[in-house]
Amino acid sequence: MSVIFASKFVNILKTFNEAELKSFDTWLRSPWCNSNKNLVKLLAELRKYYPAFHYKKLSKEQLFQKILPKGKFSDRRMNNLLSEAYLAAERFMIFQHLAQNENLQKDILSQEWQNRDREKWFFKTTRKKIAQLEEKPIKAWEDHLEMLQLQRRIYHHPNQKIRMQTGAATLQSMDEQLELTYLLEKAAIINEKMARQRILRDENYELEADLVRWKAASQAQPHPALDFYQMRFDYTDDNRLSHYWKLRNLFFERYEELSETQQKLHLTALLNDTTWLAKAKLLENIEVLPLYKLGLENELVLYKERISHATFVTIVGASNIKSDFDFTYKFIDKYILRLDVKYRLDCINWARSHTAYWEKKYTACIDLLISYTFQHYYFKLAGRLLMTQAYFDLYLKDDSYESFLFNYFDAFEKWLLREKVWSKANKVSFLRFVQKCRALAKHHNKPDFQLSKVESLFEDVQSIQALDWLQRKQQEIICLRNRY
Repeated sequence: MSVIFASKFVNILKTFNEAELKSFDTWLRSPWCNSNKNLVKLLAELRKYYPAFHYKKLSKEQLFQKILPKGKFSDRRMNNLLSEAYLAAERFMIFQHLAQNENLQKDILSQEWQNRDREKWFFKTTRKKIAQLEEKPIKAWEDHLEMLQLQRRIYHHPNQKIRMQTGAATLQSMDEQLELTYLLEKAAIINEKMARQRILRDENYELEADLVRWKAASQAQPHPALDFYQMRFDYTDDNRLSHYWKLRNLFFERYEELSETQQKLHLTALLNDTTWLAKAKLLENIEVLPLYKLGLENELVLYKERISHATFVTIVGASNIKSDFDFTYKFIDKYILRLDVKYRLDCINWARSHTAYWEKKYTACIDLLISYTFQHYYFKLAGRLLMTQAYFDLYLKDDSYESFLFNYFDAFEKWLLREKVWSKANKVSFLRFVQKCRALAKHHNKPDFQLSKVESLFEDVQSIQALDWLQRKQQEIICLRNRY
């Protein structure tokens, strides 16, 4: 890559879409925004390489000569030009954000009227903004914070009339908004700490005192998000499953009363709860599907209209295991183009193979996996896991697949031991999968089938991939052998 294309300025340009690039060019041509005409020329030259910015032969000296054909090349001068362009791009992004944010414009205008001693204009602008915020049926913590700031600006205005008014309505409102801002953000922090210490082994927090204070302060505050947090913080080991269903049902009934931020937060928390309870064998993993469907319907599981490859895989997996294939096909068609392009081919090929497997089209699944080479390590592992499962099911139907299956066990195991991308600890769960799967296959075909050994195969399991699938196959083998 050319040194030019590794510069901070070009890295900013890579984030611009075509409309933003055009606006930036217009912005640089304005004397009010930029006084260095060389920046316009610099952008014009670099735009020729947008969006990839790949051309190894472009040197600083070549670019300098195109911008300043009569000037003597100076590395320092070229670097200064790139630095100035970077700062100009920063100012443009700030300007663009301000131009698109009407609320921020009004807030700045309110401050300017106050700074310029235009009291009537200040009070009119500020109170109008407060009224707009009060009329919002669903308020996020940011709304309460903004109302606090606006009320505070009014209360501490140099004009003392507001402070001396009977009843101190502005002061009361400030107190209420401060309380709600604190309660909503404090609850989010407590919830995050609880989730982290449940997931991460080395993180522990003393939350009892925080919870006592929060619960006491939130009792008299009517806010739907606080109701959700109150219920979430009442989880105990004794009631966790029944409480989970109450909280989940409440979310489906009342999620529209929450701000978008709170909707995402509580949906994510419920998805984590579902996974946690599934690991504890209190729920099935497919229980995440209704939550994801709601998240898709309201775009809560998307970021800037994009879906992550992890979310895509989880949804396809849950839908197929539930045999909701109509949904699977519609989901794949609708969201495949919303994936990051670098994961797109891996996702679509894995999804098609996984769907074929759960439709019991095992040979089609294997054909799909053989015909495509996964690029990312995550999918290389997932593809090999799926190939093992397909061979295993064919073997249960037809003994002639025995050699294919056991050869694949060996190949998968050797590949895991050979690969250096993941640490040994991270590969252990996949190695255990291969070992337990091989043991199941051996027991299945033994003339002297020993039920007790098959039943005890997973008693000492700690961390293992696809444990639900293995236990399902364990029961299938027991049923098959009991027929004879």
